[in-house]
Amino acid sequence: MEKKKLNIKVKIAVGIIIFIVVLFIGSFVYYKQGIKATSSKNKEVIVTIPKGSSGNDIIKILDKNKLIKSSTCAKIYLKMNQHDFKSNVYILNKKMDLKTIFKAIEGKDKKYISNTKITVLDGQTISEYASIISKQTGIEYNEIIQKWTDQTYLQKLIKKYWFLTDDILSDGIYYPLEGYLAPETYFLTQEDTIESITKMMLDQTQKHLEKYKTQILDFKVNSQPLTVHQFMTLSSIVQRESPVNDEDRQLVCGVLINRLNKQMPLQCDVTVNYGNQEVKIDVKHTDLNKDTKYNTYKYNGLPVGPISSISTGIIKNVLNYKESEYYYFFATQDGKVLYAKTYQEHQANVNSNKWY
Repeated sequence: MEKKKLNIKVKIAVGIIIFIVVLFIGSFVYYKQGIKATSSKNKEVIVTIPKGSSGNDIIKILDKNKLIKSSTCAKIYLKMNQHDFKSNVYILNKKMDLKTIFKAIEGKDKKYISNTKITVLDGQTISEYASIISKQTGIEYNEIIQKWTDQTYLQKLIKKYWFLTDDILSDGIYYPLEGYLAPETYFLTQEDTIESITKMMLDQTQKHLEKYKTQILDFKVNSQPLTVHQFMTLSSIVQRESPVNDEDRQLVCGVLINRLNKQMPLQCDVTVNYGNQEVKIDVKHTDLNKDTKYNTYKYNGLPVGPISSISTGIIKNVLNYKESEYYYFFATQDGKVLYAKTYQEHQANVNSNKWY
């Protein structure tokens, strides 16, 4: 009897030991998983660590930015490891594990610290981009332009990004990457080069365009599919025409498509200005007579390439353009857009509302 009781006690003790071991192993595995990276994909995240942030504050910030798998595991890790965190703006990545993130925000490795930022806007041109980057980073303007027109470099980019094709190398194009560098605010470190900045911008463009890829590739004018380059060119014209609301942008795009369908010259002053590398409202006959591949008074169809950066909103407007019977439009000084079916109606709109 006593032997039987002893066996029961032994079994219970063994069971408890096994339970403890399993619990320990399970907890250890959970902890190890909890401090791993949240993603295998390369995705940068800008994180600001304010002055006076405690360890728990930092964990909350990282969790909000989806940079940690488990707040509990992060707290355990922090109790077992000493870190001297520094307030700053950091460029982290979702493929970084917790150890690497905590080490990065100690501020010792400058490659994680954003020492400057650049903001490039919808409708700005490559030349304006280069000026902004040069001013904020100290990289020479000519060095930037030289990189962005380097044929060998551009061929590498064409192989990497689906939306870049050999069309960007066509004769007559001023800046091959015009229209393809996403307008955005970019946070930079002192280690960034023009190549890494260009990659950031093209990656952002890819992110913007990816959700519309099928629609862009299927987009047709006059029953013929446009190339991606032609689609971006059309979008950039709508961008530069700058209607103030989505409905007008969709209508303006519809007017341009009507003219393309009828094989009428687009006759867009914004393309003439780009070809002449000028920004002006009152375009003269002397401007219209200058022979560039961007002159849509001289040449039918779309110009040779985009004329500015393009917002995601414009991409959506072009994909959802409004059909109409209009072939002309005129923007008044207060931003209202007047549409016309005939040239005579258009001239009446211009004569009654011309403000320049």
